[in-house]
Amino acid sequence: MWWSANTPDSFLSRSIAIFIACGLIGIGLMEALRLTTRREVHHAAPPDAAAPKTKGQVTPPTPSLVFVFGSPLGDNDSASWVMLIRHYGPGSAYNCDIGFYDDDRKNIEHEWLVIHPDSPYPPPGLAGESQKRIHVPEASPEGSSGSFMWNPLDPNSQHYTVSISCRDGVFVEKWEVTRVDGILRSRITIEHGPQWIKNNPNLEPVVFRYEDPEFVRTALATEMPKASKGKVVHPGWKPKHRFEVPAAIIDPNGHVQVISGVKLPDGSTLTDFGSWNILTRHFGDQARQP
Repeated sequence: MWWSANTPDSFLSRSIAIFIACGLIGIGLMEALRLTTRREVHHAAPPDAAAPKTKGQVTPPTPSLVFVFGSPLGDNDSASWVMLIRHYGPGSAYNCDIGFYDDDRKNIEHEWLVIHPDSPYPPPGLAGESQKRIHVPEASPEGSSGSFMWNPLDPNSQHYTVSISCRDGVFVEKWEVTRVDGILRSRITIEHGPQWIKNNPNLEPVVFRYEDPEFVRTALATEMPKASKGKVVHPGWKPKHRFEVPAAIIDPNGHVQVISGVKLPDGSTLTDFGSWNILTRHFGDQARQP
C-alpha cells in the first residue's frame, strides 16, 4: 500500500489535512440537519383551540371518527338515556368499531373481584349490562350515525370510556356527566390511542376536548344503588310540557329528536348550551375547529 512508504513528516501532514477536512464535513452535516428540522416544524398543521398543545408539541392533521354522546330520553330527569353516535372530523369515517364501557358498573365488578380473588369473573348481572359493542361501516358529517338506549346507575353521576377504532386510527374517549345545582354538566375528551402516543411523543394526542365551566367531577360507583334513580317517563312528545336541556324524544316516526333551542320569556331563543351543543352541532369540519 502506497501510504506505508511515506516518510513520518509526510504522514503527519496528510493526517492533519484529513482531520481538518473531516471537521468541515461534520459541520456541514449538522447545519443541513438543523435546516431540515426547521422546515418540518414550519410545515406542521396549525394548533387546535379544542386541543391545546404543550411546549414542543406539534398538532397532527384532524382525523375523522365517530364517538358517543347522549341525552336523557323523554325529559331532563329521565332514568333512561339515548346514546347518540356522533361524527367528528372533516371527512367520512369508515369501518369504525366502538367499545362502550360504563365505568361505574365496571368499577362495581372490579370491587367484587377484589373481595373474591379466587373467582376469575364477576357473577352475571352483578351490575347489569356494563358494556356494548357497535360497528359503524361508514359515517359522514351529515346525517345520523345511529343510537342506542342506556340506563345509567345514577343519571346525575355518570362515567364512560369508549374505545374507537376507525380507518383514521385508534382513539379513546372519556365522557362524564354530573348534575350541579340542578343542571346537567358534562366533560368529554377524545385522544389518540396509547400506541399512537408512544410512536409520536412530540405530537399533540388530544383530538377534541370540552368541559363545562361548572362541571364537577364525582367518584365512581362502588355498589349498586338501593333504589333506582331518575324518573320513568314516556319517551315521546308531551304537549304544553316545558323541556329542559338536555333532553331528547322519539317522534311518531321513530326518529330521535334532540332539543336545540329554548324559548325565553322575552321572546328570544336560547341556542347555546355548552357541552350539550355536541348533540346538535358538528365539530371538526376544518383543521382543529374548536
